[in-house]
Amino acid sequence: MAVRGRLQALFPWCRRTGFARNWLPLAFAGVAACSSPEPRTANPTRPLDERRAIEIILAAFADERDHPVPGRMVRLSQGNDLEVDVAAQGKKYGVAYITANERVRLGVALPAREPSMGDALQLVSGQGDEGDARVLVLQDTSYLYDDHVGEQHRETTVTAELKLRRDVRDFLVRAHAEKWP
Repeated sequence: MAVRGRLQALFPWCRRTGFARNWLPLAFAGVAACSSPEPRTANPTRPLDERRAIEIILAAFADERDHPVPGRMVRLSQGNDLEVDVAAQGKKYGVAYITANERVRLGVALPAREPSMGDALQLVSGQGDEGDARVLVLQDTSYLYDDHVGEQHRETTVTAELKLRRDVRDFLVRAHAEKWP
């Protein structure tokens, strides 16, 4: 009631047109209807399939004119070997795409990512004869996408694939620039 009285005092035409009585409640209803929508839950996501990830890694090797070969095993610690999915021909560097099963199998042998490093690439070195081997470790959880189609997409497969390709290319550019063995 107080708002109507103030409006009528400030704007005499409100009294003549019945604005305060007829239109003011509708205006407040309109403002309430424009409030923010209900919070949405995050779309369920899943990582890129390992087979598809390896295809993308091979394409990144081709982009950088590096000759990919099937990977090999690199010893991380006593009794724990890391499977390198794609390696460079005649070189001691490669890429390992780590899935949930591999994380469980490797356990603590695989160094944890440092949260302070943000989106930085994670490199590991081998032990023994493979001491100078450098392996880019790509966690499948970094390349997630959702299955929703249309406008509800939050993270598309294209985005995940492009991120994976970019990360591998960045690794290869560094390997070439620093002339890794």
